[in-house]
Amino acid sequence: MKAVWYRATGPAREVLRYGEVETPSPGRGEVRVRVAASGVNPSDTKKRGGWLGMEMGHARVIPHSDGAGTIDAVGDGVDSVRLGERVWVWNGQGGARPFGTAAEYVVVPGEQAVRLPDGVPWSIGAGLGVPGCTAHYAVLGDGPVEGKRVLVQG
Repeated sequence: MKAVWYRATGPAREVLRYGEVETPSPGRGEVRVRVAASGVNPSDTKKRGGWLGMEMGHARVIPHSDGAGTIDAVGDGVDSVRLGERVWVWNGQGGARPFGTAAEYVVVPGEQAVRLPDGVPWSIGAGLGVPGCTAHYAVLGDGPVEGKRVLVQG
């Protein structure tokens, strides 16, 4: 598959590479998504840039946490009814996973591939992960807001 990756942190023009890498296969409880849109978050560029001395954590990183696409393969324990499902994904590259959505395919745990309704553009789906989870936590992190006035700015 085609992908963008880096093997060292630094400025994008110096460390990003593009080419062929192995196509991942889903493991138990995972799905593989054919990526239609990849979201870029500040955390993605900070990790790639080595912000505050951030370590790589992996020999090669395919960046980007968020994305959207279609499930084209499922691992053991995932219902095959999900094949062909339109989804948005979050935390593709993060934690123990070095391979994110800056590629033709990404593998994530099934629960991190959330149904994307028909008619919602791929670009919107790719922007739901980190920004959506952050907004949800910002509004509800201190408790319920039902019956209260909430100012959402930004």
